[in-house]
Amino acid sequence: MFQRYSPSLRFRFLTALCAALILALLALAGVSKWLILPALLAEERSVVEQELDRLERSLKLEEQDLLAKVRDWATWDDTYDFINGDAPRYSEVNFSQQMFEDMRYQLMAFFNARGDIHFLAGLNPSSGQYQTCADLANECAWMAPLVASMQASINEDPEQEKTALYAHIPPAIVASAPILRTDGSGPPTGWLFKVRKMDNNWLALLEDYTGLIISLDVVDETKLTQTDLLRFSNTIHAQRFLPLNRPDRQLALGTRLDRSRYFASLDTFRYVLLWTFGLMLIVIGLVLLLLERMVLRPLKSLARFAQDANIEALTNNPLTQRRDEIGQLAQSFLKQFERQAELTAELTELSTHDPLTGLANRRLFDKNLIDATQEALNQSTPMAVMMIDIDYFKLFNDHYGHLEGDTCLQRIADTMYEVAQTHGFFIARTGGEEFSALLPNTSLQQAIKLGQAISDAVDALAYPHHMSPLAPHVTLSVGVSALDPEEPANASSLMRSADQALYQAKAAGRHRVSQFNSPLASAEVSTHNTPP
Repeated sequence: MFQRYSPSLRFRFLTALCAALILALLALAGVSKWLILPALLAEERSVVEQELDRLERSLKLEEQDLLAKVRDWATWDDTYDFINGDAPRYSEVNFSQQMFEDMRYQLMAFFNARGDIHFLAGLNPSSGQYQTCADLANECAWMAPLVASMQASINEDPEQEKTALYAHIPPAIVASAPILRTDGSGPPTGWLFKVRKMDNNWLALLEDYTGLIISLDVVDETKLTQTDLLRFSNTIHAQRFLPLNRPDRQLALGTRLDRSRYFASLDTFRYVLLWTFGLMLIVIGLVLLLLERMVLRPLKSLARFAQDANIEALTNNPLTQRRDEIGQLAQSFLKQFERQAELTAELTELSTHDPLTGLANRRLFDKNLIDATQEALNQSTPMAVMMIDIDYFKLFNDHYGHLEGDTCLQRIADTMYEVAQTHGFFIARTGGEEFSALLPNTSLQQAIKLGQAISDAVDALAYPHHMSPLAPHVTLSVGVSALDPEEPANASSLMRSADQALYQAKAAGRHRVSQFNSPLASAEVSTHNTPP
């Protein structure tokens, strides 16, 4: 019963609109879940990444500033002489607690060319007092972890002139450079290290500069990701993990950001979703309201128009006079019907005729041969066939070329077609240089005469063929066969007989007409006075 029920276009259209609405809602939900929300989160992450990049750039600027100051001190003749023991008042003149506090240094370390300690100066992190010493004993023992890391760095990379973050509590920025003369000449006589600790005072300066809340932590593990985000209801905590001088530790540079921008974008999107749903309902109502008047009625008329196969009736149909889309569609249908009729005629012509010569092709010849043979057998009337071949056509093609060969085929075909039209028989091109003729109501003797007429007409054409051993022009060989009322025959056997007669004509020297007498022999009935 369901299969016999055929709902109207109106019902199907309404069903389709409802399905479209449901799919649209599902699509909106899918877009929200898998596109919009991830996009908003990605945008939020991008903003966080930009802020972390800004923090990291500020840290890099701090490192570059410290490295520039180290270079200034390391490439100074007084420092060079100090390492070599030629400037005894160097430390008294250049170092003081005020200088360390103003420059925010925690430690300055001088090493000789062997990497041994030459001079140390710094602010004790416990007391805040300025201290100088030539070794790590007594009050300078607090410098030992930093000095050990510096000496390890010298052993690993003697070139130095770089910055690094040291994994101490608090962490520190360390810059180093080889000690050279003011003009940069060497060889290096030692190394200079400067340490700026990243304590609360340093963080306060960086927060004033960036306007962000910043945290610094040394973590005892290596994170696989460079950035880590932890989202809360109204804030997001982000950390960027930076390498330290120890491979098993990292510096977590973090900040806390407000998520109001993300929630504002999310609220805007939800508002747009609600409006979209409401507009979809309104549009569906309007479409249903206009469907009957503007679409369904004209479509019914157009359906009746398309079912009418009479081109004349379609031409006078009122739908073709309309100026709207329905009228354009009706006119398009009419043009399609007309074009289809033209194409059908063209396809019929292409499928049954040879495109080069315009003669019928083998397909049409075989069809007509079967029909004519059956009719001749049923009515006991005579019928004959001919197979015609252009003599030495391969030599013609080899000598004159294939383009000239095509022209030759066209001229020969036109000549034979004129003979066929004059005597009322059917001729076709059934091979490269092979032609076949169907002669209903024609006896064997009449067919022989017609074959000779075709050969004579081609001789009269005198189309040049200087490579032929028979004549200076194109010639034909013809095999003729006719139905024998005393023997069983069909179309295939009749053509085989004509083919054997053609073979005998070629074997006998070509340029002649031969008839088929029996499966074992054929008789030559016409020859030309041409060389064998």
